[in-house]
Amino acid sequence: MQARAVFAAMPEGNYAFIKGSSADPNADFLFSGQMEVLKEALDAGKVKNVGEAYTDGWKPENAQKNMEQILTANNNNIDAVVASNDGTAGGVVAALSAQGLDGSVPVSGQDGDHAALNRVALGTQTVSVWKDARELGKNAAVVASVLADGTAMADVPGAVKWSGGPAGVEMNAIFLAPVPITKDNLDVVIDAGWIGKDVVCQGVASGTVAACN
Repeated sequence: MQARAVFAAMPEGNYAFIKGSSADPNADFLFSGQMEVLKEALDAGKVKNVGEAYTDGWKPENAQKNMEQILTANNNNIDAVVASNDGTAGGVVAALSAQGLDGSVPVSGQDGDHAALNRVALGTQTVSVWKDARELGKNAAVVASVLADGTAMADVPGAVKWSGGPAGVEMNAIFLAPVPITKDNLDVVIDAGWIGKDVVCQGVASGTVAACN
């Protein structure tokens, strides 16, 4: 979902990939999904992977250092950045800003962090993927209730088998649809009460973002 949004904004060019912590299996899981989305464009040579790096501890400052090194190695010739979460995206944007490139290079993230949603409104981050905590909580409560009633895990309504997690261990899972948040649908997170309009729109020029009008 992150890679799709960035690819829609920049369907060709030099891509950088700022991955999560090498100690976290989710980092490789996310990266493999990004590669799957971009495979056709990579194979065709439309998109070129010119740099990728793990981010120790998922820390923004480490993501910033990684992005600075990739920019230096490519003489700032970076057209898009796929960052694996909003923290790393923040580090990426800081590195781009230092080179005057913030806002001109599409950058992905995920988690719906407040700072990231403000960056989306400002135009320095292209997308953040939001998971509605209300839906997560609702579904968790339903699962707990039916399990407490004696229902087998495999028989929980909506559950499917999934083996795409760490080590390929098969699990039962209920998949909820995350929501990609871009400048065009920031009203979704504001209306949901996830974030205040004042926080989303801080520093945004009047008339530039519909959700901030």
